[in-house]
Amino acid sequence: MWGTEVARGDGPVPFLVYQQRRRRVTELLDDAARWADRDHLVQGRRRVTFAAMAAAADGVAGHLAARGLGPGDRLLLLAANSPEWVISLWAGLRLGAVVAPGNRWWSTEEIAHAIELTAPAVITADTEMARLLPAGTGTGTGPAVVPVADIRAAQSAPSLSIPEPPAGGEDDPALIIFTAGTTGLAKAAVLAHRSVIANLQNLLVVSKRLPHQLRGDRPPEVILQSGPLFHIGGVQSLLLAMLGGNTMVFLEGRFDSGQVLDLIERERVSIWGAVPTMAIRVLTDPTLPGRDLSAVRSISLGGSPVTPELSDRLRAAFPAVRRGVSTIYGMTEAGGTVAAASGALMAEHPQTAGRPLPVVEMRIGQPDETGTGEIIVRTPSQMLGYWGEDAPEVIDADGWLHTGDLGRIDDGLLYVTGRAKDVIIRGGENIAASHVEEVLHQHPAVAAVAVLGLPDADFGEIVGAIVQLRAAATAAELTAFAAARLGRFQVPARWRLQEEPLPMTDAGKIAKHELRDAWLAELKAEPARKARTP
Repeated sequence: MWGTEVARGDGPVPFLVYQQRRRRVTELLDDAARWADRDHLVQGRRRVTFAAMAAAADGVAGHLAARGLGPGDRLLLLAANSPEWVISLWAGLRLGAVVAPGNRWWSTEEIAHAIELTAPAVITADTEMARLLPAGTGTGTGPAVVPVADIRAAQSAPSLSIPEPPAGGEDDPALIIFTAGTTGLAKAAVLAHRSVIANLQNLLVVSKRLPHQLRGDRPPEVILQSGPLFHIGGVQSLLLAMLGGNTMVFLEGRFDSGQVLDLIERERVSIWGAVPTMAIRVLTDPTLPGRDLSAVRSISLGGSPVTPELSDRLRAAFPAVRRGVSTIYGMTEAGGTVAAASGALMAEHPQTAGRPLPVVEMRIGQPDETGTGEIIVRTPSQMLGYWGEDAPEVIDADGWLHTGDLGRIDDGLLYVTGRAKDVIIRGGENIAASHVEEVLHQHPAVAAVAVLGLPDADFGEIVGAIVQLRAAATAAELTAFAAARLGRFQVPARWRLQEEPLPMTDAGKIAKHELRDAWLAELKAEPARKARTP
């Protein structure tokens, strides 16, 4: 069922495709059955084997079917990383539902938008997210709300009748992954079964780890998943771990560098997946010296650019990694990874994002004299479109996905040089500047606003807002206003309030580059001014 031969498909979009491939995501459970007695999911003292996870997914599927979830319905997951999150995912897919993992850091307004957009039949929510559900959710004719505690109880409850899995095809929707996009509230990227499988097969072919290439007695990798599962990268990591018979370790609670180091030592973690912000925090943790990090052989970073300096620091801190600091480039709309660089390749070409994966076609649109232009890709892993939209503008008539990112290709290697989109990447989270601006414009004291990304040693970028006031207001007041309407990660961390109008371009738009350059100059001068102050 798995192979490496590539051919040109004959569908409406002429994708390159693997000739031998799975057709439905639930078929991956068959590939993972061989690892039955191994630990698959670990969180705190809980250890869930592959067999127990599959059995629990069947039990929960019966429970969710009894609450009204069926083929084609949407299941909205609002919960932190946990075995229950994973079991709910498989239970929904088992029923033929379209599973939509929600962002853990959404506000009530953003949750309401996701519910209105996708019209889920069932919502699973942990305690913290349940408190943020819009008033009245779970009552009347709306979606049923199933607490995570009920998901856990259903794993050991008497099995309910489970409908036969729907036949379906590989182009049926499987997942909805929410992305910040470039404007407004979150967009819902729809990934077909073929999208999910093509992305996984690409990575398995490159790493030579297709299921039939793995010995049944190979020891499992222990993977620390410190990033959220609701991102495409989290789903990708989870499914790769399942196919490889590997153990995935989750943090308890929010990210904490000390807990990461504790888990690396206790669980003998061999692979750590993170965003650069997390890696920086671990490297600056006061307990790092003297830790036993010898089991870590590979560190995979994604979500934002990786500097050569960060790679060097990681190699120095993790002695077994050496050339094992890899990076990937991808996006939600592309269904995951479209280019990857191994540690060995990065050691030779520190700034590359890697080579395009086997069934990824890539070109540079309208390159300038340096060869730099928009990165454009076509791959069977890309989304069908956005839920609720007929024809996404980012996919052209020939099926090419316009990423909005800038880059160049040299000797077959991709170099990502910037973003054409007005997006801020804070600790791996995409933030649409226009959405934050739209919310701030609702405050009666705000006449105009420009939201910018400012460099930050910890997060990579933080959100800054320059506001032209029409009435008196303080930064604290605007912060509270924004926090009530935005996710925590989207609230501006720095403010600049003024009465004078914001500068405009000849096209009548706010001159953001001018504002950002001036603000950065002021921030750079602050330490010098403070040093001169008696």
